[in-house]
Amino acid sequence: MAQFTIPAFDNAGEMRYQMGHKLLSMVKENPAVMAVDADLRSSTGLHIVDHFYPDRVVKVGIAEQNLMAVSAGLSQEGFIPFPCTFDAFCRRFMDQLYVSVCYSNLNVKIIGSYAGLFTGKAGATHQSDKELSLLLRIPNLTVIEPGFNMEMEQAMDAAAAMQGPCYLRLVRCKVNYNEAHDGYQFKIGKGVTIEAPSQNRADIGLLCTGFMVRTAKYAAKKLRDLGYSVRIDHHPSLKPFDTELLDIMADSVSAMVTLENHCTSGGLFSLVAEHCISHGKYLPVLPIGTDPGDFIHTGHENDLMHRYKMTSDDVVARAVEAVKAAK
Repeated sequence: MAQFTIPAFDNAGEMRYQMGHKLLSMVKENPAVMAVDADLRSSTGLHIVDHFYPDRVVKVGIAEQNLMAVSAGLSQEGFIPFPCTFDAFCRRFMDQLYVSVCYSNLNVKIIGSYAGLFTGKAGATHQSDKELSLLLRIPNLTVIEPGFNMEMEQAMDAAAAMQGPCYLRLVRCKVNYNEAHDGYQFKIGKGVTIEAPSQNRADIGLLCTGFMVRTAKYAAKKLRDLGYSVRIDHHPSLKPFDTELLDIMADSVSAMVTLENHCTSGGLFSLVAEHCISHGKYLPVLPIGTDPGDFIHTGHENDLMHRYKMTSDDVVARAVEAVKAAK
């Protein structure tokens, strides 16, 4: 069947397939690494692992609670399980994640695929923009949202190397291989400055996570064309969160805009606003993201970006609004 075609590693592009190739390499190198599938392997990229190493993929069927329970059991037997399903379906196994995995601090590495708006034709019920509200508040759980394929590969290595549960929130769609500087190395708990003006201060700070790093870079160019100086900080590690880098940005810009492939409550904007207000950093912070009071509609990603005002033009408008509010 066409959906089981194995895309070439150097031509994968879509993060889901690049993840499959990365996990395949990890399975080859480490006999402890296992994949756990909830009947979505041709969609998530796990079919790449299954094609070459079927004995290293545990198939539980459409049973997400069991996905997490089996993964917990595998970790207790010394394996490093990578259970994978759609990010939206983490709602189905939240109790098992909370109690069976995180309460016991088990070594389970969850891959939440198809995060946010960019789900292709999967439909509205398969889109996820509220889940970080729960995930970021589970003790012991590390939460990572990489923005490009190189970072995703490095994050998977970091997740396997650390002890304890980790959740990786990945998009389905094509992303660039590297959006950061040459030699960039992902580290859990650390963000990275993508762009910064030569002077110490900037008019506006764009603070992004995940897929939205690309949008931030487009918006920054448009803002510079309008005469604004811009700083971009990318935060792939949402928990633990790099508050040190946030403090540096808050102290060196007049206003900030957060960009996330998630609703504007419970995710990146909440992390930033809560930290700033509790540490006396009183500057305008405006969010870019989906509506927390709305179920995500289905459609082409470009149409959805326009509907929820998440395009680079919308970021520019928000940034100008924020700078004016700072005066």
